[in-house]
Formats: sequence, C-alpha cells, structure tokens
Amino acid sequence: MLKSNRVAGAFLLASVMLVGLPAGVRGAGGGGADDGKVKDGAPAVQVSDPRLARILDAWDRRQQETATLVARFTERKELKLLAKPVVSKGEFSYSRPNRVRWEYLDPDRKVFVITEEMYTAYYPALKRAEEVPIKKFVGKRLFRFLGVGQKIGDLARYYDFRLAPESDVPGTDLLLLTPRKRAVAGHVAEMKIWVDTDTSLPRQLQYVEVDGDTTLLTFEGMRSNTDIEAARFHIDLPSDVAVSQTFNGFALGQQSF
Repeated sequence: MLKSNRVAGAFLLASVMLVGLPAGVRGAGGGGADDGKVKDGAPAVQVSDPRLARILDAWDRRQQETATLVARFTERKELKLLAKPVVSKGEFSYSRPNRVRWEYLDPDRKVFVITEEMYTAYYPALKRAEEVPIKKFVGKRLFRFLGVGQKIGDLARYYDFRLAPESDVPGTDLLLLTPRKRAVAGHVAEMKIWVDTDTSLPRQLQYVEVDGDTTLLTFEGMRSNTDIEAARFHIDLPSDVAVSQTFNGFALGQQSF
C-alpha cells in the first residue's frame, strides 16, 4: 500500500504542523540531538533569533485562540519514481482539542479522521477502511506527534527551527525545520512552513524526505473559529466496505515521526 502510506504520512505530518506547533518556544539558547526519547513535560527548545522567537510566540498565541480551523488544500508530491508530480485537492477541518479530518476530493476521494477515541481511514474506490482505537497506539504516540492534546510535547523537541533570510511566498515568513532526533533524521531531511505574517497561520507546508521526494501542501480559504458540526468528524461506512482494525497507513517506528 505504497500510495496509502504516502497519503497517510502527509495527512499526519500536516496535522502536526497545523495543530501542534509549538507550545512555549521562547528566548535564547538551544538544544541538540539526543537519544530520541522524549518525556512528556520536558522543557521546550529555545531559540536565539529574536525575530524567530516573536514569530513562534505569535503562532503559539494563535494556537491558543483557535478552537476550530477549516481550509481547502492542494497537495503536490514530487516522487523520484514518477515522471510527473502527483497533485490532489481536498478539505481540512480541525476542532479543539483533538479532532482532525483530511478529505481528499480530487482526483480520488480518501478520508482520514482522528478523534480522541479512533483513527479512521476510508478509501471509497477500494471499498476499504481502517478503524483503529487510539489506545492501540503504543504510548498514544500518535497523539503526541499530532499535537492534538495541547498538554503533550511540541515539535521543537524533535526539530531545530531556523528563519529563512527571505520567503519566496509574499506575505509570509519561511521557517526551516531540521531533525534533532536520529529516528526522525533517518526519514526527513527538512521541513518548511510558510507562516502568514498577518494571521500567524500556515499558508504552505513542505517536507523533504531523505531520498529527495517532497510533499507540498498549500492552503486556501483558511478560517478559524467557525462552527463545525460534530458529524464532520464521523464517517458512516457503507455496509459493503471491508473494515480492518489494523493501522496500515504507515508502520509505527518506521515513519518520519
């Protein structure tokens, strides 16, 4: 399931960026790589660039003010094995504290939903789905990396942040993230976040894998604190869909997280 592996990877990564970046990054100093073990409650990494600290502080404040988030997205994948980019479009929804929905609409419909109880993936064209209780994820690691529980860790524990001298997208600041953990560095070479200078919300997200493959997510029509029906975070699966209780989106311990 190579295709679904990559889809799930992009879905999870973007969820981290959108709803889990970073709580309490402040001041000066820095931190280096360690053995990859991060304990809940560990201090956040600090940064020495005052401008970067202000951007992260503004992001953090916006996160605290954001109860819901909706947007349209375009995903562009550049894969070495394919001659042309793979482009998909869809819709993203988030509701605090821990409900996320990514729905791919074009060219193929796919839906990924995470709540505090369940991870659900639905592939209508294949008549297949996955329903996995969150408690099955060892140490609830999925929640930690998604950042859907705001009291749990932040990306600054896993990545070092730098501010690019200038951004190639007007009206944004470009953040560059490099892995601090060996387990992460084995899969991700770099992440990029284009942060809107007015809203402190992401305009674009990109991750570059160690093999050179890239995924770029561009957001449009992003709105915060708008009403979202609870049903948005539930998938009614047709009776003819084969449902697996095994998480096949990616192999835990082998993905970029």
